[in-house]
Amino acid sequence: MNSNYNDIIDIILTLTSDEDMSNNIAISGSIVPYLVTAKESFEYHSDFYILMKNKKTDEVRKKIKELTKEYEFDIISDSKKYSKEDYGFKIKYQGTTVGFFPYSIINNDLTIKTYAISKDGTKISLKKKVIPSVTKSSVIKMIRFAKTKIRIMTPEFILADKEIKEKNPGNPTEETMYLLNKICDESVLKVVRESVSNTEVKINTKDTKNNNYILIIILSVLVVLLIAVAYICFKK
Repeated sequence: MNSNYNDIIDIILTLTSDEDMSNNIAISGSIVPYLVTAKESFEYHSDFYILMKNKKTDEVRKKIKELTKEYEFDIISDSKKYSKEDYGFKIKYQGTTVGFFPYSIINNDLTIKTYAISKDGTKISLKKKVIPSVTKSSVIKMIRFAKTKIRIMTPEFILADKEIKEKNPGNPTEETMYLLNKICDESVLKVVRESVSNTEVKINTKDTKNNNYILIIILSVLVVLLIAVAYICFKK
């Protein structure tokens, strides 16, 4: 696929131009080493996502909705519409899909919540990852990019996370891994690797609210039919 680097940069610069938004989000995924090194990427980054402070999810969601009126941002799904819980939402800009997912750091535990919806839209999987024994500075940092400051997940966190996941063909690429290894602080990486290796993952799959609505409609129709049949039988 063609590189989506320019689209990603457009998204990042648009979001970080708002100071409140910039303070509440952290850029993540394989785009991070390119941001740190200010190196243009010629790859397609399918894993580009943005973490938002758990307490600020509604605020970020509201700002994104406002931006859809001015920019080509389309909110394509929202966990709150499919479940009773907030596990973030997803937007699409040009050909790039971006997930906005909640995170928190409490008592040195980094918690990240994400979600996925089944192809037929009837199931939603709510995923919660808890990475223990981390300090904020080891997983989130501020960098200067394109004359502005942006918050990112650290290269050490990105590398440790990618090392432990099953690698998809071409993701991450050799260049991405090379850049990550080149810019990581070994002492920080060692600690983060240990934390990431002890990650606890909980996945809760349930019917979507949309699916429940369909079920309610079907049951309502059946009840009406039963009442009609009973009425006809009673008249006889």
